[in-house]
Amino acid sequence: MRQYKLLEISSQYDQYLRRFYNAHKDIETLSYEELFFMLVEDGFAESNFIHAQLKKLGIESKVIFYNNRNLQDKWGSEYKSTSYFDILLMQIKEFAPDIILISDMSRFTKEETKIIKTYVHTINKLVGFHFTTLDDRFKQNVSLYDQVYTGSKSFVNMMRNCGIPAYLLRHAFEPKILDKLPDTERKNEVCFSGSIVIGEYAHNNRLDMLDILGESNVPYAFYGDIYNQTQADERYLNIINKVEKSRKASLFGLDYYSALNQYNVCVNMHAPSIWDSVGSAGNVRMFEVTGLGSCLLTDYRNENAEIFDVDSEIVVYQSMEDMVEKAKWLLENPEKAKETAIAGQKKTLANYTYKNKAEQLNEYIQELLK
Repeated sequence: MRQYKLLEISSQYDQYLRRFYNAHKDIETLSYEELFFMLVEDGFAESNFIHAQLKKLGIESKVIFYNNRNLQDKWGSEYKSTSYFDILLMQIKEFAPDIILISDMSRFTKEETKIIKTYVHTINKLVGFHFTTLDDRFKQNVSLYDQVYTGSKSFVNMMRNCGIPAYLLRHAFEPKILDKLPDTERKNEVCFSGSIVIGEYAHNNRLDMLDILGESNVPYAFYGDIYNQTQADERYLNIINKVEKSRKASLFGLDYYSALNQYNVCVNMHAPSIWDSVGSAGNVRMFEVTGLGSCLLTDYRNENAEIFDVDSEIVVYQSMEDMVEKAKWLLENPEKAKETAIAGQKKTLANYTYKNKAEQLNEYIQELLK
């Protein structure tokens, strides 16, 4: 196996960062390494899970949280007047990676991406992850990438049809999260946790989902925020007003996992796609819910059956009415919900961990370096 140094450039939600620093106000005396450790131990999003696994494979690998201002300021404390992009370039120069992975390909302009790729002479490959709309920024930048990873086979096919060197790299779950969660008795309710962005090809369908759950008297909890409310028409404004009465705050990191872990059933719904109405599946919630051992109730997608055994490891609904019917059945039959949850967890812990993901990523990079 060829050895290499990999550097991931990642970003973190601004809302998560505000919440984290509000809860950890006394960080002034911490070093960059100490604050970095606190952040990754909080388990938000991908944290540094894949890098810990790559290191076990003998790969020198690390992540930079580019937009984490407090953290980046500690790295560049002697460069007070330096821009964060310049600090990033200095970090690249110091680490001198062979591979740079940009996990938010729309974060940088084409000019910035080109600078990142060519800044250190040892860098000869640039790879990225993209699992959302093929927006203008993505289209402008993608020609600079040697490999692009995405979370579903449908997206792989769509990208390859556009001439993009795309590869399947599914989302994952980190088993160590389970050791950090308190023992709890699960509530016999339905939970949905995630953002809702108003827009035809965003998350209007998630508002419909919560509305019909409420109208059908299905006990549910919603953790999240609703964005772009000014774009909502009268119908969706009425739904938002109803949902807001029972909405709980967005949760991140270990708080997020702790919340999901309290419910027997967690419902999932993929965002609609202008290219692919029912094909792609594999959003991160599928692996988080099953990894935690909750029963996943998710929308019908052709690709579901390639990831899990439908009806034995997850439950799939075909319509909003079908979702309500199956949610009620699962709540009325908690032992069956638990049986499905245990089977789903077994599949995720066997096939969809960051260990699996690191091994798959390494295979792609080995192919790239031949």
